[in-house]
Amino acid sequence: MNTCVVLLFHSIARQEVMSLKGLGNIHPEQFEAILVALKKRFDIVTLQDFFGGAAGEGAGQRPCIAITFDDGSKSYAAEAVPVMESLDIPSVCFLITSCIGDESIYWRYLYNYCINIGQGNTLADIINKEYQSAASEAEIISFTRRHFDRGKTRRIVNTVFRHIVSEDEYRRTEAPLFLSEDDIALLKKSPLVTFGVHTETHPVMSKLSDCELADEISGSMDFYRKNIHDGIPMFSIPFGRLYKDYDERTVNIARRFSVEYIFSAYGGLNGREQATWNIRRIPVAGEMLSGGIDAFVNSLEHADVTDEYKTYEQRLHHAVSSLSL
Repeated sequence: MNTCVVLLFHSIARQEVMSLKGLGNIHPEQFEAILVALKKRFDIVTLQDFFGGAAGEGAGQRPCIAITFDDGSKSYAAEAVPVMESLDIPSVCFLITSCIGDESIYWRYLYNYCINIGQGNTLADIINKEYQSAASEAEIISFTRRHFDRGKTRRIVNTVFRHIVSEDEYRRTEAPLFLSEDDIALLKKSPLVTFGVHTETHPVMSKLSDCELADEISGSMDFYRKNIHDGIPMFSIPFGRLYKDYDERTVNIARRFSVEYIFSAYGGLNGREQATWNIRRIPVAGEMLSGGIDAFVNSLEHADVTDEYKTYEQRLHHAVSSLSL
């Protein structure tokens, strides 16, 4: 078979903390059951093997699947990797590099925390004052993605720490949320673990200037080269919806830094003809498992990209190809 499904997970935790609640956490036992079911239907491969041509060749072979994680959750080391090592399954973990060791606050997690402790209306008031808008509590997460602004986001975070929860209390109750440098040093020793980058601060890339895009990508690459490997990392685009969260500028700037493997998150299978600078991934969320794990696994072989994104991909290929000429 000449197709590869690339799955996207986030946290694999036994108990969701407020920052992560509702953001697609998978319980470790459920995660293990998913992987066991996947091994029955797919050849689980590394991304380099598939896109480099070493896996899935020849008639009659099973379709390939690859496992990825975004953000660099602490649970990747604590829960996910032990399960995958027991099953001899490789994975890639894409890091928000400024958040390693909980050094920086990830704005999306903080907003989610406020909502889950019952302070969504207060958060909405803070956001609406900053943006001069009238978004409801139910709309604020989608609103802040659609209208993302780095300066406004920093001011909102500071205001949240003044009026909803102090930064000290937030860190005391929620941390650790992210892998530490010690975690990364240990995980690097595993032949089943590969790291990539997911920008420095997880912004909405389409809302940044070209200079800001370059800073986000190059800054995360600097961390990678200093702490992980002296080479070019794979790159996962935050949120990952083409022409909603990113456009050709993100792809072209990443390629300018010699990044070969760039990952989206809007669904769909990958054929061998898929451009390595726009690899499709399927995010895994709890509601996708409501019909049972076997039904979910069966659906993956036919998880075609939507017509909307096929049109967007054509637009992206034209834009990137035109620049390359």
